[in-house]
Amino acid sequence: MKKLILLFPVLFIAVYFTACTSVTEISGTWKKPATAAKKYSKIMVLGLSGEIVNRSAVENAIVAKLKTYGINAVAGTNILPDSFVDSDNNGKVDNENKDIFSAKLKDQGIDGVFTISLKDVKENERYIPGTTYYTPSTVYNPFYNYYWRTYNVVNTPGYLSKSTNYFLTSNFYNLSDDQLIWSAQSETINPQSLKDFSKSYSATIVDDFVSSGLVRK
Repeated sequence: MKKLILLFPVLFIAVYFTACTSVTEISGTWKKPATAAKKYSKIMVLGLSGEIVNRSAVENAIVAKLKTYGINAVAGTNILPDSFVDSDNNGKVDNENKDIFSAKLKDQGIDGVFTISLKDVKENERYIPGTTYYTPSTVYNPFYNYYWRTYNVVNTPGYLSKSTNYFLTSNFYNLSDDQLIWSAQSETINPQSLKDFSKSYSATIVDDFVSSGLVRK
């Protein structure tokens, strides 16, 4: 019985931390004043990163979330290969291809662009103190017996908790006049995986974008 009692706190802790997922918080948003809502034919989601796997995962998560609102969207990786904007593979876009880039988007029917850029990554470390669980013995129920006996004590040791937080800027451009009309700063707290990050970030950022009232379904 004692072993079973000791086991429950350990199982609770294991399940709790296994179930944890990341949280994305919006730290600030901006909307261009006096901008009327518009129905866009096709929005391109474009991650500003050379890491194609990460970029594709996040872009596709945003596209999927936009589509749940009835908004037509496409991932930039499906339209623009890295070689198109960085033909010499030096990690920088080719300035001479700017006009070609613009023509490519028009040819694809893109009239709005949702960009994603990573601004900062911060690692945090904090100490989590141990916890003591008290389990009274069922044998010594009377007060005097209890008084002369001690509780069974279960201690979980303290530990260091490390987390990595990601800070991103999300922008939306109306390509009909090439103007920025919406922007948001966000922080995603300690994602456990790329999938976890993409799910948390896309859900929060798209909800905020749609609630701005700039895009009609």
